[in-house]
Amino acid sequence: GICSLCGNSILLYVSYKKKNLLKPAEYFIINLSISDLGMTLTLYPLAVTSSLSHRWLYGKHICLFYAFCGVLFGICSLSTLTLLSIVCCLKICFPAYGNRFRREHGQILIACAWTYAAIFACSPLAHWGEYGEEPYGTACCIDWRSTNIDVMSMSYTVVLFVFCFILPCGVIITSYTLILITVKGSRRAVEQHVSGPTRMNNVQTITAKLSIAVCIGFFAAWSPYAVIAMWAAFGSIDKIPPLAFAVPAVFAKSSTLYNPVVYLLLKPNF
Repeated sequence: GICSLCGNSILLYVSYKKKNLLKPAEYFIINLSISDLGMTLTLYPLAVTSSLSHRWLYGKHICLFYAFCGVLFGICSLSTLTLLSIVCCLKICFPAYGNRFRREHGQILIACAWTYAAIFACSPLAHWGEYGEEPYGTACCIDWRSTNIDVMSMSYTVVLFVFCFILPCGVIITSYTLILITVKGSRRAVEQHVSGPTRMNNVQTITAKLSIAVCIGFFAAWSPYAVIAMWAAFGSIDKIPPLAFAVPAVFAKSSTLYNPVVYLLLKPNF
């Protein structure tokens, strides 16, 4: 939590100081930091103090707030990474279209990411799905017990899994596969001393490395939680040990740290 707070704050500060040098695609990295910082500030203090007390300390309404923030910032982060992968793919693989991408387009897409996340985060508040305490009792998220017995809650979890994990993952993997194929072709062209549009410039290469690294970190963080969500929805929840919920939750919260660390390691002028 401390590393995430410091890392994302520094990343936002540097981005603000160098705002005139930012490329349109880098606005997605900034939005990812804002989302990660939001998750850090709203979730970590409540979760840590509750964990030290071995129980949820803050009552039902704060539990709903905690769960809402977790879903909102988590889905916003994944949506942002999905849009970033599409923009990078356009810029590197289809430059005729990618070169038309402007700051205004980025701002519109970022607004769409927040709207998309808000729809899924608000749904349990409107009783499509339910929020409640995690089985290990010191944090809140989707109520997995209701998911296991209630059709509406189960449908919410399935839709969440498909549209907020499987679909974005498919788009991201497809985008970066195309990028890697293009990079490979570009390197061959350079080796053959062919200049012109086939050669990728350094900015594109760095952006691609950054994006791929951040996405790998995000998948590593959220994949265990997605697996447990499906297990809870379609298996016998009483047979799932609390540790099986607790460990993926820790992995998921660690996603807030990867963005600034990757940026620090892979962007030379940061």
